[in-house]
Amino acid sequence: MLNSSILKKFALASLGIFFLISCDKDFNEIGSDIVGEDHFGFERDSMSTLTAFTKKTGAVETSNLDINPLGILDNGKFGKTTANFVTQVSFPLGTENPTFTNVTLARIKSVVLNVPYFSTFKETNSDGANVYELDSIYGNLNQTFKLSVYENGYYLRNFDPNNNFEAQKYYSDQNAMFDAVKIGSSSTGTPVLNGAALNAGEEIFKFSPSELVTEGEEDEDDIKEAPGLRLNLNKQYFYNRIIDANSESLINNNIFQNYFRGLYFKVEEINGPAALAMLNFAAGTITISYEDETTASGVVDKTLVLNLSGNTVSLLTHTATTESSEYDIASGNSVSGDAKVFLKGGEGAITYIDLFGGGNSAELEELRSTAIANNWLINEAHIVFNVEQSAMANTIDPNRIYLYDATNRRAILDYNFDSSANTAQPKYAKTRYDGIAQLTGNSGDANRKAKKYRVRVTEHIKNIIFNDSTNVRLGLSVTESIANSATLGVKTPTTELKSVPQASVLSPLGTIIYGSNLPDTNAKKLRLVISFTKPD
Repeated sequence: MLNSSILKKFALASLGIFFLISCDKDFNEIGSDIVGEDHFGFERDSMSTLTAFTKKTGAVETSNLDINPLGILDNGKFGKTTANFVTQVSFPLGTENPTFTNVTLARIKSVVLNVPYFSTFKETNSDGANVYELDSIYGNLNQTFKLSVYENGYYLRNFDPNNNFEAQKYYSDQNAMFDAVKIGSSSTGTPVLNGAALNAGEEIFKFSPSELVTEGEEDEDDIKEAPGLRLNLNKQYFYNRIIDANSESLINNNIFQNYFRGLYFKVEEINGPAALAMLNFAAGTITISYEDETTASGVVDKTLVLNLSGNTVSLLTHTATTESSEYDIASGNSVSGDAKVFLKGGEGAITYIDLFGGGNSAELEELRSTAIANNWLINEAHIVFNVEQSAMANTIDPNRIYLYDATNRRAILDYNFDSSANTAQPKYAKTRYDGIAQLTGNSGDANRKAKKYRVRVTEHIKNIIFNDSTNVRLGLSVTESIANSATLGVKTPTTELKSVPQASVLSPLGTIIYGSNLPDTNAKKLRLVISFTKPD
């Protein structure tokens, strides 16, 4: 017989919430597992014990990410993020050990760095110019900042000799280490510690949606490319370091990457924070265009392409602001939960959630025994996350959040069971699992803001109740890529926090959500909602 808190909760839910099931458009999947209409009683529980609290991540592992931020973003309640970047450089397969014949400095035509932005083609104007819309760039695109490119002076190892030669890990807070050994150019184009940037003269920069146009030679048409980060680099420096190098330094990538240790991208403010872009540096190149001389053809135009590939590190610096003071001092209460919780990507914050009081609590055991004994059907379960919109007024909303099994560092069943795809916008795949921001206003309105998120946990709850699965601690984070369920380590692990989702590390954004430590009468309180049927 069900006679304690569970009975009271379900009775209250039945009386106060029952009528919403048929009319609430957010929950239109309820009943999808039901056969027949006459012998079931619909009920809904939103009173289960749930405890949620913020956990700051500290420095996080940022080596070899799929995409990396670059720029400066002042994101309201979450302060300012400055994102630098380091990457190795390599010869494409089959082009190692290049040879040059009578290539002089005068024959170096250009050295061009190019990293494409994420963009979508929109139309071609009447003047023939292609129009693009940029994606994954946040902040003020009209504001300039200083972007300096140097040769990296720190060797990025594959394996850690101090840790049984496991894969070498680098962390978000190591910018000072790389900055101290950056290599620039002397006046004669030779490498010198803290010398002039390799893009000297083009250091004032801003992200632009304009297409890139390369003027064609003689009768050739101009070459048009999608928008990207394009910089002219020091020709004399690359002549000295690559063309005129000892051939033994270029014989293969292992040797070359120790000789030329890659590039270090450094950003600095000019008149305040500007913008921050998420970039696929692995698609970036350095193209050296030059004239070579062969005995058969005389002088011919050639190019040597270097890929921005190999080991990489994303370097993140957080600066507190007046507006971010509440986030900067946020410290979660794992016992009673928090009234509001913070999520922030990069070196940021996640939220932990304990359902039913955590573990195999008395509440959970009572629910299990009653549901099994009475043949209940769980039709839908989800957690609703209401955004504290007043706090997020001057802050960029993430378009999605990610709920996962924090105990075992993996996705929950609902994530794995959802195979829905979106080829046009991969960020919006797995729509049944959800986590996508529900926005204010109507489609097409300007300045829409996130009002809430919802994540489906139906299979997760079924597994806990009917299969006696462990009631694991859940984690919640922002996400830059819903397809990515991998995790990364933190620099200073604790008993509670040992890893974070990689998709959270990739994101520069954050959000503030109403937590669990609020009165039950507060409609914004974080809630687990379970909709079920009971046979008569």
